[in-house]
Amino acid sequence: MNIALKPLLDEPAMVVESEYKLLVLADLHLGIEVELRQKGIHIGSQTDKLLERAIKCVKAVEPDAILLLGDIKHVVPQMSFADRKEVPFFFAQLASYAPIYVVKGNHDGQIEKLLPAVEPKHEIYIEGAQGFLLDHVGYAHGHSWPLQDLFSAPYILIGHNHPMIRLVSTYYTSMKPVWIRAQCDYDAVKKRFPGLSNWNNPRVIIMPAFNELCGGLAFNSTKMKFLGPIASKLLLFDTMEAYLLDGTYIGKVCDLEG
Repeated sequence: MNIALKPLLDEPAMVVESEYKLLVLADLHLGIEVELRQKGIHIGSQTDKLLERAIKCVKAVEPDAILLLGDIKHVVPQMSFADRKEVPFFFAQLASYAPIYVVKGNHDGQIEKLLPAVEPKHEIYIEGAQGFLLDHVGYAHGHSWPLQDLFSAPYILIGHNHPMIRLVSTYYTSMKPVWIRAQCDYDAVKKRFPGLSNWNNPRVIIMPAFNELCGGLAFNSTKMKFLGPIASKLLLFDTMEAYLLDGTYIGKVCDLEG
């Protein structure tokens, strides 16, 4: 089975091609402005801008389906007034282009209540927090232990960590979103799943957040603690490689000073 993973240039979006073509986005965090306003940072809703970017990606790729890799909404544990209005709107507009698969993230409690009515062939499917296999690739948000079946795939895509790299010079410090590619620790996976079968030594891709307001975690910080059991317990740190959104290979995370 030929599987191709192609990051979309200058966007935190992944195209996965096998039997079908999927567009994958992670960590939209719709409604994060509500939390920012509570902290004294007053900005208007960014949902229209995020939708415009997402649709631009869809039009560039023309996928058979769209996969949202968790944390579609932001406010937890409750749903805000903005959630009840903007999340269904976002879903409805995006689903008009292609069916949507949603892997639930830790911010997505009760998201089923926010699904709009859509036309046939443009359905929205909700998958559990442990992730699922779709077209021979594994998908999980990353905040909980994944299904054992995911390790039978050659690739697993996760989000949750909002990976970034801290770049330091004499005059300034900047944070850049990155793609992280890493190998699994077979012994750690086997310890978690004693009955492991069909091991395929999957490469794990940690996706940058689609919402630029989310911030992120500096993977090359000495104080960095990865989030979720996949990133923190099942990956080999010394195999983690970082790529900027323009495709530039930065190097191994363990070799980058931040």
